[in-house]
Amino acid sequence: MPRPPCIAIAFKKTAEADWVRPLRQYIIKAFQEDPDAYTSDCQLLQRMRQDMRGASADETGRDLIFRYYSHLETLEPRFRVNEQGVKVNFRWTDAFTGDNTQQYSLAFEKAGVLFNLAVAFAMHGASLYADSQSSDAELTTVHMAGIYFQVAADRFHYINENFLHAPSLDLQQETINVLNGIMMAQAQECALIKSRLEKKKDATLSKLAQQASLMYSNVFDNLKAIIDTNRLPKGWLLLVETKLRYYQAMAQYHEARFDESKTRYGMSVARYSLAEQHAREATKLVGQFTETFFSTTNLAEDLHPESVQGFQELITGLTSKISEELARATHDNDVIYSDPVPNTSTLPSLEAASVVSNFDINKFYASEERSNVVGNELFSRLVPMAVHESSSLYSEEKAKMLRVEEDKINLADGELQDALSFMKIPGSLRRFERPFSSSGVSGLYGSPSFPPEFSESGKAVRDAISDVQDRERSIPLAEIKATIDGHRARAADDLARISRILDDEQNASELALREYASEPLFAGYQPSSRAASYYREQISDNQKKLEDAATLDNSILKDYQTVVSPWLPTLQSGIEGITSVLIERIKEVNFEEVTNAQLTEGETLVDIGQDQPVGLSGHVKIIQDIYEQLCDLTKIRRNVMSELKASTQNDDISSSLVKANSGKDLQPLFARELKKYDPYTQRLQATTAKQVQLIKQISEEFRRLMELPQARAINDKWEQAESKKSAVEMQVLEAAQVYIHVRDGLEKAKRFYTMLSESLAQFHHQVKEFVASRTTQREQLTQQVVQDSASRNQAMLKERINQYAAPPSDQQQSPRSSYYQPPIQAPPRQNSLSQSPPPQGMHGFDVGHLANQAAQLSLSSPSGDNYAAQHQQLQPVYSPGVSGSGPYQPSAPPYHHTVQQPPQMQQQPPPGLPMQQQQ
Repeated sequence: MPRPPCIAIAFKKTAEADWVRPLRQYIIKAFQEDPDAYTSDCQLLQRMRQDMRGASADETGRDLIFRYYSHLETLEPRFRVNEQGVKVNFRWTDAFTGDNTQQYSLAFEKAGVLFNLAVAFAMHGASLYADSQSSDAELTTVHMAGIYFQVAADRFHYINENFLHAPSLDLQQETINVLNGIMMAQAQECALIKSRLEKKKDATLSKLAQQASLMYSNVFDNLKAIIDTNRLPKGWLLLVETKLRYYQAMAQYHEARFDESKTRYGMSVARYSLAEQHAREATKLVGQFTETFFSTTNLAEDLHPESVQGFQELITGLTSKISEELARATHDNDVIYSDPVPNTSTLPSLEAASVVSNFDINKFYASEERSNVVGNELFSRLVPMAVHESSSLYSEEKAKMLRVEEDKINLADGELQDALSFMKIPGSLRRFERPFSSSGVSGLYGSPSFPPEFSESGKAVRDAISDVQDRERSIPLAEIKATIDGHRARAADDLARISRILDDEQNASELALREYASEPLFAGYQPSSRAASYYREQISDNQKKLEDAATLDNSILKDYQTVVSPWLPTLQSGIEGITSVLIERIKEVNFEEVTNAQLTEGETLVDIGQDQPVGLSGHVKIIQDIYEQLCDLTKIRRNVMSELKASTQNDDISSSLVKANSGKDLQPLFARELKKYDPYTQRLQATTAKQVQLIKQISEEFRRLMELPQARAINDKWEQAESKKSAVEMQVLEAAQVYIHVRDGLEKAKRFYTMLSESLAQFHHQVKEFVASRTTQREQLTQQVVQDSASRNQAMLKERINQYAAPPSDQQQSPRSSYYQPPIQAPPRQNSLSQSPPPQGMHGFDVGHLANQAAQLSLSSPSGDNYAAQHQQLQPVYSPGVSGSGPYQPSAPPYHHTVQQPPQMQQQPPPGLPMQQQQ
């Protein structure tokens, strides 16, 4: 799968520099030691720099650069690398302009090395990013590429924070900020690609893509501001903007899919439309790319040469996918859902999730790996680690001081909080400064409404009411209940209709069996009680399920009637409704008693030797003043502590530590340095002492206040009002919870009845086919019985005609050879032909009349081959697997595969049985 190409930065080039000669001279001059003892260290440092100059963007090159930089860090406390100390001419080339800069400063050398270290991580990350397209361990390589980009961002951030007065454009703060942003954005890309490979949910992918677009947007703004002045590559701006649009489109696309899964179809269509706009903008931008842009050193050299084509295919594929989804979502919304489609300009902003940050290189190189890469410390015999150890000791002294002061502040804050919590200040003061009457008019301030303590509900109550309102606006609970009642009634009617169909069929079958009980053809015709037993059982089962469902519905609605119904109008009215209820309940508390007394009390000055107001309002005023002073003290204390921490962070005594000759001088040095923080600690102590005094004063004043009869009465009324408000809120919360429970239960019931109706419709169709098959079989048997009876009657008449028409002879008169048979009484006939009266005797027999009857029978009954064919056609079909001339079996009714037979006719149970209601 093609991926957007990465931006990688070219290495800074540096000329050769001689470390050996300046170091030897400085060792002789500053330490008066034999430089030959440190020849190997000097040469090793020189070789490290040479290796750093030729390092490539791979693991080996990365380690070589990090090794050299680590030794520069340890070199700084021992040697003064400048024009007056170790004079080494460092010459570096700007990574983008090619301009040369030279200095003798070690900071300049470290900044150049750090830049190349960041570039090595960035280039290696870009290589892994590109190679992961065909790698078997794709997830691992993408993850590692993201880590490399984060380490590169951390190194650029370190340059920006620790190196000032950049001598070249590529090290200026604006340039480094852009490079840091690019690395972080590419790390976010890796996280997004990894999540897509892991097939994360659309909501997660949307947040990751949105964060990537925000990062590229920030990079685009910063890059556009300096691309000309700092002479950065022009192609970066185009690529960053293209990625910005691409990830905007991807974020909107996944958010649209997420909205669609949450049935927000109109919102989904709008987001698909916005995603298509961003994708088309990205398509226009990527069309401006050129192959030569990606072949320059401004991108990783080992990227695939088809980066342009791959990126174009990627954007084109996303655009096509978005367009297809937009067309489908629009059609579905227009035809099925009809959800309002908001304007794209009014869509809420997408949430973003940043999963990347600056990755500390010290965490990347574990302690053991760091030791293997860096090796032994150079010049360890020349200068001990005392400088580093001393600096750490001083940092610990500062941290100890901060911990002590922090503990004092926490203790003071805890004491204040305990005192105020015991007196419930400042909440309790509002009871006395804003008394109000039961009509809702404030006693002192004339406010026409109740205080927020009573007229405003808590967040949980507001959220519950809002949830109920949203659900009611969507589909009212009454509408759901009416729908369920309609489904239940229709299901009962369907079962009754099916039962009547079976009853009618049973009546017809029983009538036929009674009429043709002596007919052999009806011997195999099953009674309806057996043939329709399966369907009867299904009707009984469904009726039982319907009754159980109705019982469950009634139990759910019972909770609704007892808990929800009294509060539903209030919930539907929203915040105004609950506020109205609260006001009505609070009116039950008779505040007029204490309010009238308080209004007559007023604010008076009594000459008791002090110009101080007394009474209820006077004490409240004093307590408020003291409370404000305590709050101010808390703010002052925190501000002083923040200033102290900032001062300790900016405190660097490295120069003083280097001058220290031995460890015995450290403690006096630390004490002198810590003296600078005494003003901060003294201010903190003063605030703590002042707080102790104010707590005593406010406690005494509060005690005096609560001893007043008016205060006690107001406090009792207030607690009653709070209790009533709490009771109302608890009832509202319970009603909202039960409402959701009832609604969920009714929604399940609605789905159950819908499925039951569908199942009964299919079952109705099966029963109709079953009845039709039984009717067809019964009619065929009846017709065949009628035809057989007619044939037998015709044969008997012919035989009688022949007997009476033949001339008498001795042979015929012979009892042994005569064919004459006494008249045989025919079985009851089922046809409509009339029967002549039996003959009265040989002499009175009317031969002409018999001939006439025979002619009529021959015209109305089948004969010969036609009769045989019709008889063969009307023969019942035997069940499969039955052979020979056994007893007659009724043929299987002509059901299709969608209609199942009862167990007597087919062993498989019929499909489409009614589903049970979900409990």
